[in-house]
Amino acid sequence: MPHKWIIKSLELIGINNKVISFTKKVMDYWRTHMRLHTENKLIETGDIKIQCGIFQGDSLSPQLFCICLIPLTEQLNRLNTGYEEHTTKTKILHLLYMDDLKLIAKSEEELQKWIQTVKTFSDDIHMEFGLEKCAKFVLKRGKLVHLQNLVIDINREIQELEQGKTYKYLGIEKSEGIQHQQMKERLKQEYSRRLRMILKSELNARNKITAIGALAVPMLRYSFGIINWRTEEIKKIDRKTIKMLTMYKMHHPKANIDRLYVKRKEEG
Repeated sequence: MPHKWIIKSLELIGINNKVISFTKKVMDYWRTHMRLHTENKLIETGDIKIQCGIFQGDSLSPQLFCICLIPLTEQLNRLNTGYEEHTTKTKILHLLYMDDLKLIAKSEEELQKWIQTVKTFSDDIHMEFGLEKCAKFVLKRGKLVHLQNLVIDINREIQELEQGKTYKYLGIEKSEGIQHQQMKERLKQEYSRRLRMILKSELNARNKITAIGALAVPMLRYSFGIINWRTEEIKKIDRKTIKMLTMYKMHHPKANIDRLYVKRKEEG
């Protein structure tokens, strides 16, 4: 996240001047250094000044990013239009989570207006559209219809979603609706890949089980409540997991399977 992004966004929100001054001062002290361990010695660089912004994974990154996008969601909400939710009567014209933004409009003209609002805000804080990740699609009575690409300016446009293609929002593939079968296959493949990668590693048994719970299982858990998993499908994945544990000598073929579901402190 570039420095100019952060300061411009804080100013747009109207954050207290002391907070802006503190942020500016702290950014001047951002440093890192690199180490290379060789057989004979340790090679270490001097301080490297960070000039391009906060790196992904930094604890400040998501917090400052969310702060930077507060004015955008406020500007969109001020438009006071969009689809009305039946029970709460709340009007919804966009969904925003971190850097995933979905705009919902009743017409091409409305959508063009929302896009221009986002573009103006993006230009103000020097943020660029990730056009290669953007897509536009139109539904009429629940069916996908094809119109022209959405033009942002002279040299940039958002492509129309092609027939049979999908877009991703928060990691879930969608078109007219959620592509449940496609997502199931993709999640199962990624789960198996991660599970095999862990089992092939040189970790001890305890750490392998911990890694499976931290790295592989969340791939499936994230989709629960969103993807329509059947009980039999989950049981099939469970049986495949036990088979792979046996193949990689993490579980004896004659061992009690129930122990796999018991905590270690309870003899699992």
